[in-house]
Amino acid sequence: MDRQSVVKSTAIPFPLNFDNEKYDDMYKAYNKIMVLARDLNAFIETPEFVFIGKDGNGKSALIESFIGFPMMIGEGSSLRPLHITLMNNARCEEPIVTFKRDRSLDSYEVDRQIDISMVSSEIGKRNQKTSIPIEITIEYRYYLNMLLIEPPSVSIQPTNAITIQGQSMTSPANQLANKIAKLSIGNEMGEMITQYTKSNNRTLVFVETSTIGGANGSEMLELAKKLDYKLDRSIFVFNKFHSLLTGDQPFTNGRDANRFLGSPSIGAPTFFTTLPTTAQRSQCSSKDQLSQLCDQLQQKDLTILEQLQFDKKYERNVGLSAFRHWISEFTWRKYLDSVPEVLKRLNSFRTTSEDQLYQIRQQLERTNAVTLRQIANSYVSIEFIQCIEKLVTRTLEGNPSLNGQTLEEEKSQDETGDWYDHNGKPIVLNDEKLVTFYDNKLYGGQQFERLLTEFKCITEVIQLEELSISEVACSIGSNRPSNASVIAWAASDLAQKKIKEALLPLVDQLFKRATYILRRLVDIVDRMIENKKKSSFRRHGNSTSLFQDNTSPSSQSQSQSSSISQSTSLSSENMVYGIQSMNGSDSASRPSHENTIVNVEDHPYFIYSVKEMYFKYVDQIAADCKNKCMDEFYTTRLIYWDLQSNKDLKKFCTDSPCASLNNSSNNNNNNNNNKPTTTTPGNNNHILNSKETHAMVTELASKLFQDIRNRMSKNIMLKCYNYFLIPMQMDLKLNIQDNITKLSDAMLEEIFEIQTTKERLREDEQHLSQICNQFIQQEENYKKYSQSFSHPFPSAVRN
Repeated sequence: MDRQSVVKSTAIPFPLNFDNEKYDDMYKAYNKIMVLARDLNAFIETPEFVFIGKDGNGKSALIESFIGFPMMIGEGSSLRPLHITLMNNARCEEPIVTFKRDRSLDSYEVDRQIDISMVSSEIGKRNQKTSIPIEITIEYRYYLNMLLIEPPSVSIQPTNAITIQGQSMTSPANQLANKIAKLSIGNEMGEMITQYTKSNNRTLVFVETSTIGGANGSEMLELAKKLDYKLDRSIFVFNKFHSLLTGDQPFTNGRDANRFLGSPSIGAPTFFTTLPTTAQRSQCSSKDQLSQLCDQLQQKDLTILEQLQFDKKYERNVGLSAFRHWISEFTWRKYLDSVPEVLKRLNSFRTTSEDQLYQIRQQLERTNAVTLRQIANSYVSIEFIQCIEKLVTRTLEGNPSLNGQTLEEEKSQDETGDWYDHNGKPIVLNDEKLVTFYDNKLYGGQQFERLLTEFKCITEVIQLEELSISEVACSIGSNRPSNASVIAWAASDLAQKKIKEALLPLVDQLFKRATYILRRLVDIVDRMIENKKKSSFRRHGNSTSLFQDNTSPSSQSQSQSSSISQSTSLSSENMVYGIQSMNGSDSASRPSHENTIVNVEDHPYFIYSVKEMYFKYVDQIAADCKNKCMDEFYTTRLIYWDLQSNKDLKKFCTDSPCASLNNSSNNNNNNNNNKPTTTTPGNNNHILNSKETHAMVTELASKLFQDIRNRMSKNIMLKCYNYFLIPMQMDLKLNIQDNITKLSDAMLEEIFEIQTTKERLREDEQHLSQICNQFIQQEENYKKYSQSFSHPFPSAVRN
């Protein structure tokens, strides 16, 4: 069934003209439907009509007559496309015309609202050759939204003549063949016409002058087949029909008229109209005058056809009212097809709101201490601590490219900074490449290990400062430097004091940076949880609630099956610097269920409390580890007895002309024999002078300084592993979980801000309840408006 037959079978009374006050209820209902569709963000396609024809065929007159107001558009040749948007506005008792801003011209960069009588003058001012259209919006309460497009007039000429063999050039067959020959409209115009007609939602209105050949001799037929080869979105309007009826070759009888009007060759809706001329339209000053003039011209054509006794079924193809009826019904049916979609979207919004309301009421019912404790334990054990353990051991979930830090970035933070000695001078490494992964972005355990490597490199840079003679003298004390023991005691004492002076500031800086590295993990955990929440949204298509019921049989079975499938085996690959991973395999690190995700924005004080527990634990183990490291410095007086066998020391003392370390045995023998000792010039019992003592003590102290430095830096690193990093893996969960367990119901409700949460949920419940009622009311109103729009009867008839 073609569209022509659809028009004939319509139940809407004919002639139908929606552009009048009789259908006020229909326009009100249409306005309500469009407002609701806009509020629901529902897309309703606006019908668009493109008017194509040669200059002088009456395109502008057809558009103006269809709009219904005298505007005198189309005076002169149009150089620019014209876009006229008809927009329904229930507040406009009279049409409001707005010219949209035109950036292609100077002084037209803002919208201009003008009187409808000045439309032609304004178009003339903007009529300059360009492909940018002139956009006009006409708002009126008795319009259905549509777009009327008038490209510049086409100039069509046959490019090839077709000759039928066996027929003379003047034969009707050859004349018809030449008329439907391939047409040329020029490259520039062809591109513009193609651009305006390629959209499938646009209806093409081909306008030309009526000829004796009728639809069979249409000049626009070949062009229409190029642009719409099926002709399923094309309309043909033959203007100046009255001139044909009263011309030199009028119809002689009704049979000729019926044959002309019923020509079936096009297969598309066809209309024959007589429109007011430019002079006639210029005399009309109101809508009623223009409408009356169009009716008079149509009635004249119908009178002539009635005198010829034409078939009344062709009355639907004659006159402006027939064309307006077809366009109005076509537009009305298009909007009528969108009514169920808007209702479907409204139902979807109402259902979603009701589901949200149900969830909020369920949350209010389950907001108690038992549920809160379960949520707190679940978040701490499954989300927070598990993410911390992953970051301390090894994981890529923290996104190192985003959250990791290079060595330079780590030092640039306010909490860290460069290394400084006890004098406040910066300590600079000769080669930063000695630090493993110095230019890689790390976090957690790997960043902690890089810090210890850097600490080791920094301590190796430190050397014993030059000792003064006074320091050496004070370290020797009242003892004379006559043997190796005195010098060994002095060197050991000086090395011990200098190493404490040099390493204590570095230890303080080490723990300051180590604490920063572990404290910053909470920010990374927040991002990991947020990413997990987003991935859960993408998988399930909806958000999970804080108070989601995890005690349902389905969730319990999933949790049990997940826990059974977890692997608890540990391998040597999980060993990092002698520390065994506590996460086991990757499957063991996954939570038993992914729906237990606390919305940080909804309960910030609870999350803050968990973070404070974590910070306190980090500070506590940092202080304990630092105290154990300080035990390296808190010792009694230390002597390195291996100095007694130091070859350099013995050699120095033996070769000295002033002292001998072996005289002690001779003196003991003399005392036993009760023989007085006598001093001879050749005797070596001479005390070392200050310079010699200073040189020997400095040399021995320097060697002792290096040995003590290496031993203490190694011990400090081991203690940091054993008493700082390992407790972060083994004892963190027990500590924070124990703190959560010890919380009373009142404290738990305070941490969760349960009163504020309930108040917010009640407010949301009230708000959603109002929204649901509004949707229900809107749905009822929409059905009423749809009924009024679907059955457009005049108000007087309805009453």
